[in-house]
Amino acid sequence: MTDLAVLHHIGIVTHRSRHDEVVTRLATTLAGAVEFEVEDDPLDVAATWVSISPTLRFEVVSPRSAHDTPVTRFLAKTGGGLHHVSFGTERLSVCKKLLAARGATIIGENDDHGGWAEFFIDPRETGGALLHWMQDLRSPGVPRM
Repeated sequence: MTDLAVLHHIGIVTHRSRHDEVVTRLATTLAGAVEFEVEDDPLDVAATWVSISPTLRFEVVSPRSAHDTPVTRFLAKTGGGLHHVSFGTERLSVCKKLLAARGATIIGENDDHGGWAEFFIDPRETGGALLHWMQDLRSPGVPRM
């Protein structure tokens, strides 16, 4: 699998009231820089991308409202923290087939979420870790955040 996908980012979920604090703390403590901020309407979240190095970045995610979403449910259950680890690939369907053949339960598939095709492995099978695979639909072969 390592020749098919690379670490893309690590997602951290926090309450909206702490979003800026968490971003600042990550950037300051780890000598990183804010790359960009986005609003994700389907998930009803705001996200800030913090680059630490060419191969390590964090996505800080906060709900924009109290609507019932995967992010608000995660916050209610855990209070926030490490949410997901994402892998980038140019061969999403191959990764999905390999993982399924090895017994992984694929959940949360999306053919186009903001220009990314994606799927997740059920966290009940990974000790509670949400593992996420994603493929750029806009510029295949060109790395982007």
